[in-house]
Amino acid sequence: MGNEDWTPDSIAHALPDAGMRQEFWRQFNLTPLDGLKALGEKWVKTIQELEAAVERGRTVLAHQQQHGGQLPPAYSDITDLIVKSQAA
Repeated sequence: MGNEDWTPDSIAHALPDAGMRQEFWRQFNLTPLDGLKALGEKWVKTIQELEAAVERGRTVLAHQQQHGGQLPPAYSDITDLIVKSQAA
């Protein structure tokens, strides 16, 4: 969707989580009129980044399915680091 096609309603519907939608509407309702364009651009960027992350996740999953669970060479498995940091 081009930037000119976004509306507050389409931004809210594109957000994948009820909490994100609620935060968007909270910010929308509290932002002065002259700041609404910047707010919309911020949320559109967030949506685009989320969509790109989903696509990267699908690509990684497809690679893992084809290679016995192995991550693509460009990725590092940091599971152990996360487990250690949560245990600390």
